Amino acid sequence: MSKSIDISVKLGNLTLKNPFIVGSGPTVKSVDHIRQAEDGGWAGVSVKLAIDPVPYLSLPPRYRWLKKEKLHIFTAEERLTPGVSLNIIEEARKVTNEIKIFPNITYDGDDPEGWVKLAKRFENAGAHGIELNMCCPNMSFNLTTTGETTEKATGASLGSDLVELPKVVKKIVNGVNIPVIVKLTPEGGKIAQAAWQSLIAGAAAVGGVANRLGIPDIDITNPMGTIYRLQDSITLGCLSGPWIRPLALRDTYEMRIYNGSEPFIIGSGGVSDLSSAVQQIMTGADAVWICTETMIRGFDWMPKLIDNLKSYMKDMGYNSISDFRDILHKNIKDASGLKVYDGFAKVDLDKCTACGLCWNIGHCSSITHPDGITTIDEVSCAGCSTCVDVCAPKAIEMVQRMHSRAGM
Repeated sequence: MSKSIDISVKLGNLTLKNPFIVGSGPTVKSVDHIRQAEDGGWAGVSVKLAIDPVPYLSLPPRYRWLKKEKLHIFTAEERLTPGVSLNIIEEARKVTNEIKIFPNITYDGDDPEGWVKLAKRFENAGAHGIELNMCCPNMSFNLTTTGETTEKATGASLGSDLVELPKVVKKIVNGVNIPVIVKLTPEGGKIAQAAWQSLIAGAAAVGGVANRLGIPDIDITNPMGTIYRLQDSITLGCLSGPWIRPLALRDTYEMRIYNGSEPFIIGSGGVSDLSSAVQQIMTGADAVWICTETMIRGFDWMPKLIDNLKSYMKDMGYNSISDFRDILHKNIKDASGLKVYDGFAKVDLDKCTACGLCWNIGHCSSITHPDGITTIDEVSCAGCSTCVDVCAPKAIEMVQRMHSRAGM
């Protein structure tokens, strides 16, 4: 008889009833948000970023959800003050039961012990753990990227500083008695190394934000315009949403490969359904932060995701999250380890409509169309398969050669 399915995960001395945490952002800035998340079955919430002292970059939010591109982008954003965030946590602890509450915090003052004092205040307020924001690109990282000069080193700037980062993490770990989670940036290409430095400094968990800074599409006939409503100009915006999944999976994979099987890693980036959640776990995540999708759809889709996860695990013979965490690593090879097979594209003329889409593939000289009939030369075909992808009527398939070509 198979074991019962257990989707809980252990983060330090905390047990999350499932691997899904509402990521820090606009959907975790009130007690009501946290109650909705608990009612929706989420295991935890990361409260919206609070900065001490008063944030030097804080404006009313300006967002765009570009549905066609599945891209969310924001420039302006309001930050919470510690007082507001502390009150949210204190009140939320009174009206919730199982859900785990993690404040997302940044210290931006001159006191070397400021981080510790701030973290301790949140511990005393009832936080289950402390989440350090070493990832936000819309702070000092944004300023320096656009050529400004600043003495501030917060968010993504500090999270990619492999010297200063572990000093801060160690101070906080030594100053509180609850788990410390370090949320890191992929900007700068050091996320795996930054995770390592955070872990050896004592962090209970590390994770990646996945978001990247970027420039949105612009109207080339009106380059001084903006896609944002109620805003002049553009700036480097924080990009998130399903489009970022391939990069997000790479972030999780890099952290896991570099840091080994023991650390607790939280993945994020474009998770919106069963498949994208499982992919994060398969590349190395113990738990998953989800933010953008809650902005678009709220919280009440989680029960269906949990049911789907349990059904999937049952069908696959998995009894726990650890049974399939990292499993994709067995199928990821470096370039020198790839094995490719000799083959060619073959067209089914009964399905082909001679639409001409494959005739215009720029790198291919194997496809011709004498008398308007699609013809593929099997000998010269390199087997790239681009024609299969562009064929609207699905009239082309790849065929593996049963024997090697002469001279190969």
